[in-house]
Amino acid sequence: MRPNYAVGVDVGGTRTAVGLVERKGRIVKDVMCLTPKAGPFAVVDAIIDLIEEVTQGITPSEIAGVGIGLPAQVDFHKQSIEFCTNLPLAGVDVRALVMSRNKYEITIDNDGNLAAFGEARYGAAKGARHFLMVTLGTGVGGGIFINGEPYRGSRGVGAEVGHVVVDVDGPPCPCGGTGHLESFLGRPAIAAAGTEAAKGFMGHAILAAAGGDASAIKAESVITAANGGDEAATKILVECGEVLGRGLVGFVNVLNPQLVVVGGGVGESAPMLVERATAVMQGEALAGRKDVRVVQAVLGNDAGLLGAAALAFDEHDSREGLHR
Repeated sequence: MRPNYAVGVDVGGTRTAVGLVERKGRIVKDVMCLTPKAGPFAVVDAIIDLIEEVTQGITPSEIAGVGIGLPAQVDFHKQSIEFCTNLPLAGVDVRALVMSRNKYEITIDNDGNLAAFGEARYGAAKGARHFLMVTLGTGVGGGIFINGEPYRGSRGVGAEVGHVVVDVDGPPCPCGGTGHLESFLGRPAIAAAGTEAAKGFMGHAILAAAGGDASAIKAESVITAANGGDEAATKILVECGEVLGRGLVGFVNVLNPQLVVVGGGVGESAPMLVERATAVMQGEALAGRKDVRVVQAVLGNDAGLLGAAALAFDEHDSREGLHR
């Protein structure tokens, strides 16, 4: 028997969203809350409370399971959290803690992998068997699909696309490395560039987008100003696009994907960044790879939630010996 529903959980550094999802990808009910900052058990409690809220009134046998996306390096095979930059979850057995207080099978995964899962099953990468997704948000993440399946690596922690080195002399990355994609393209890096630009007359629109308060400048301030035609803000995003493009050259040369999907809050709201990255990638990729398409994601904030639900469906069907 194929259950009609699965629960998708998308835990972020700022918010946690949980949805009850049908097999065809329709979100029947969704709820969210601010991600607790009081410690790991508060995060687990919030996940459990939201799962209970969206499943209220549904017979347990109708639910395939729960997929949980975490902003962390997850050993998928062991279902353990190896490292987590923005939340105190490293070493915490989130799966066991959540399972101990509800009746569903739980599977955890990296949030970037699940955003790619969502776009593969229901969004911009539907039908693509070989593709790369890059998510640009607070950090830089993503996922890789090969032959229609997520690539996880030998321990399940593969596809950390935000942590490839694009400049050996580049700025420090929150993970502790240097010159990674995230060093240049995460929200904090874009906000810092915007703050510097706003000190001069050419960046007045960035300052205006932050309400005239330089301390309130965020990546969104830069994007708003750039989309309004501000020269300084445009320059920042074009330079970000060049960095992303150099990273994509390496991925495309190695993986030879059909498609690159750019998502996340920054990736989906800054078309000039994506356009510049595409031009750089197409200009430098090796022969036979220049026709790869680069597209923006279409699922928005729902990508991780839908991907988590799709994972739960697949894990259930695999346990039951059912074909997708």
